[in-house]
Amino acid sequence: MNDEPTRLRERRDLSAILETALALYRLHFAALIRIAAVTVPLGVAGAALRASVDGSGTTTVAAYVLLFLQYTVDVIVAAAIIVALTDIDTTGAADFSRAYDVAFERLTSLLGAMVRVFVIVIVLFVTIIGIPWSIQRMVRWAFVGQAVILNGTNARDALSTSAAAVEGRWWRTFGVALVIGLIGAAPAGLAAAVFGLGSELASGVMASLVSALLLPFTVTAMTLLYLDLQVEKSEAEAA
Repeated sequence: MNDEPTRLRERRDLSAILETALALYRLHFAALIRIAAVTVPLGVAGAALRASVDGSGTTTVAAYVLLFLQYTVDVIVAAAIIVALTDIDTTGAADFSRAYDVAFERLTSLLGAMVRVFVIVIVLFVTIIGIPWSIQRMVRWAFVGQAVILNGTNARDALSTSAAAVEGRWWRTFGVALVIGLIGAAPAGLAAAVFGLGSELASGVMASLVSALLLPFTVTAMTLLYLDLQVEKSEAEAA
């Protein structure tokens, strides 16, 4: 058995990214799942609310509030997983408290960057004609969380740091990120569909549980892709 620790920052193709993400997930399953499980309570609450929606203004507002809270929690949890990965890379272990301590320290920059991306992408998307530019920017800014945590950028610089990593490699980034996204989203969608035959509440609860189960793998794979792009860019500049 090879006991050599996995190095995060190195060149990898799609197959190696997926294999390494799966290996890290399996080796550090307990620690990563504890971090990701924070997303579940709000997901369950949202499912319960959607199941009881009566069409009134109150329940509609509550649903949007929960959706915003879920988005915020997802941002924080993803950041905590990235912190855990850096600790695994340097010390061989992840710590729940430290992961969230660092994530909360960077919360202003994280949310600022994510809100910038969200607003710009949505504005472009709803114009219909701007959909291609919306997709282009989604890919360019796919790594703002990694930029904030790994590079220590502020909200504004996170967008340019992510874009710089993707520059000249947009199609490769799009393809790999699409595969990672499908792996992360398809099982949750399938679980929601199957359990949705019983009730909307069961569907939402199962989707939340499966999403939390897969989140560490998805964030790990995207982080490995980001580091691969940075290494490739550094090698190209040094050549």
